[in-house]
Amino acid sequence: MITTTRTLAAAAVLLLSTFAGQASAAGAVAATPSRLADADCNVPNYRNSWQDDEVQGAVKLAVLVDAAGNVQETKVISSSGHVALDKASQRAGATCKFKPVAKDGGSAPVWAQVQYNWVLN
Repeated sequence: MITTTRTLAAAAVLLLSTFAGQASAAGAVAATPSRLADADCNVPNYRNSWQDDEVQGAVKLAVLVDAAGNVQETKVISSSGHVALDKASQRAGATCKFKPVAKDGGSAPVWAQVQYNWVLN
């Protein structure tokens, strides 16, 4: 009997787009690609138990980034349909590190979007 081992293709972290605006100001949106263009995010762990169930999907997160480039908050804005993948993506998204703001670049937190793609191959 031949068994096929499935592995997780690296959970790709894509910075989809960046948005500026104060965290408390809903609707005030302006692009700031120079501030958030560079992100270093951890790849989340894919549990072996998910492999048996062939759990896959894409999770889009909104992450609130402070002036130092640290993530202060994460929100799922597009679910994979699997709570476990969504939570693992949020944990990994919380560890993202963005390029710090230049001294004259302002200090208000801004929102960015990050996507994790969970794919078995």
